[in-house]
Amino acid sequence: MGAADYSSGLELGESTPLTGSPAASLWDQTLADAMGAAGRAVMEERLIPALLADLTRTR
Repeated sequence: MGAADYSSGLELGESTPLTGSPAASLWDQTLADAMGAAGRAVMEERLIPALLADLTRTR
């Protein structure tokens, strides 16, 4: 999941409060920054259609 996926999840209202210690997202630093700013968690399972579409997209 990247920052754009995370933002989409937030817009859908598919989030819960963040818990635990902050962790870096080495694949997308803007994701960690966005999560810290929003203070919300978006579970990847709630975004499965979008994430699967990304995996099957030809580059």
